[in-house]
Amino acid sequence: MNIVVSASNFEDIKKTDDVSDVVELRLDLFNKLPTLEKIKRIKKPKIITIRKEKDGGGFKGKEDERYNIFMKYSSIAEYVDIEFDSEDRFFDLKPKIIESYHNFVETPDYKKLKEYIDNRRGDIFKIATLGKNKRDVGIIFKILLNHENVIAFLMGEKFAFTRITSLFMGSPFIYCHAGSSVAAGQIEAHEAYKLLKILNGNVRV
Repeated sequence: MNIVVSASNFEDIKKTDDVSDVVELRLDLFNKLPTLEKIKRIKKPKIITIRKEKDGGGFKGKEDERYNIFMKYSSIAEYVDIEFDSEDRFFDLKPKIIESYHNFVETPDYKKLKEYIDNRRGDIFKIATLGKNKRDVGIIFKILLNHENVIAFLMGEKFAFTRITSLFMGSPFIYCHAGSSVAAGQIEAHEAYKLLKILNGNVRV
C-alpha cells in the first residue's frame, strides 16, 4: 500500500478510486459526519483522522467529543491518526495508530525528532514539518534512513518532492489529494501515480 488519498467528501474518494491504495477520511473537514454504513462501502483500507485546529485541521470541539467520534468510527477503520501530544486514552483505540507530529513553523533538529519517535505510543510515526532549506531536507531524509515505520516529509510546494522520495526511503505511505489539497505541497493522486510509475513501475504492492 502506498498512495493515501486524503478526502473531505465522498466525491474525492470516487475520483481517485482507480489509483488509491488507502483512503484517509478527514472527518474534521466533512460538512456533515457520514454514517458508518456509508463508510463501510469503501472497499479500501481506511484511516480515520479528526485533526484539531491547532494542528492544521478543522475540528474545534472538546477532546471528549473528539474521542467519542474516534471511538465510533475506529470500529470500521484499519488506522486512526492521533496527534503525538494527545491523551493516553486515544492510543488505546483498537486500529493501528498513526501518531502524527505537525509543525507549520519550522523543522526541528534531528535530535528533537528522534526523541519524538523514540517515545512514540503508536504503530507508525508521521512527521510533517515546514521546509525552508537543504538542512531541513537532510533532517527528514536522515529520519527516514535511520528509523522504521516512519512517515516523514516536508510541507510546502517547493518541497513536494520529499513526499515522493520518502517512499523510496522506507515510508509506508504518500499522502495525496483528489483535486483540492488539504495540505501545502500535497500532490494530486493521479499525478503521484504517474510519477511513481515512471520512477519504479513496481512501487505498488
